[in-house]
Amino acid sequence: MNRIKPVVFFALALCVLVPASLFASSHREAPITALDRTADITDWYAFVSFDHPDRVTMILNVDPFLEPSNGPNYFLFDPHVLYEMKIDNNQDGVEDVTFQFRFTTEIRQPNLFTGFVGGIAGIPPITSLDGPGSVGLSERQTYTVTMVKNGVATDLTDGRTLFAVPSNVGPRTMPDYKALFNQGIYHLGDSIRVFAGTVDDPFFIDLGAAFDSLNFRMGVGGVLPPAEDADDKQK
Repeated sequence: MNRIKPVVFFALALCVLVPASLFASSHREAPITALDRTADITDWYAFVSFDHPDRVTMILNVDPFLEPSNGPNYFLFDPHVLYEMKIDNNQDGVEDVTFQFRFTTEIRQPNLFTGFVGGIAGIPPITSLDGPGSVGLSERQTYTVTMVKNGVATDLTDGRTLFAVPSNVGPRTMPDYKALFNQGIYHLGDSIRVFAGTVDDPFFIDLGAAFDSLNFRMGVGGVLPPAEDADDKQK
């Protein structure tokens, strides 16, 4: 089952402890946490960047089980939630470096029935996160990035406006989503890059059957046959 979710992506040249193995969650949490879905951290990844072996990529996934068809208003980070990535460099169980993300939401065209519109009713397609090509972005978010180290907070945004990339509504509204996506990758200096937005999460499982005492159904993402399960060659 393929899902969309807001993701904070952070690539930086820091010395961090990368776990030997990473495990994905089921994307549903304890009952109280599930009541606050925008604060629900579903996955946290840290790994050596494949294109820069001297850097580390960290990814924080929040807000589980979002569907691409969830219009007219799509998926936002919660401006009332402080999203944090805490890094322990010396294995003492205490964070040495913390990255904080705070979001702000603006509704630019309150008379629109949907968060995003373009290529219709005289409104041009959305081709930019800001400026003339962003007219159809009624629901828009900006964010700041703060690094806390040795008790000192440093604003990495440094006065810049960082835009979260909106959901991919479709080709009429956003004819070149890849270009729009790339506009949301920001270089903050000191080899730091950051991205925030909604992305496709590679989470595939017959989850209903998993919670039915592992009653997997073949043909709906069930358990692989032994021969196929034993084949570790990349397809």
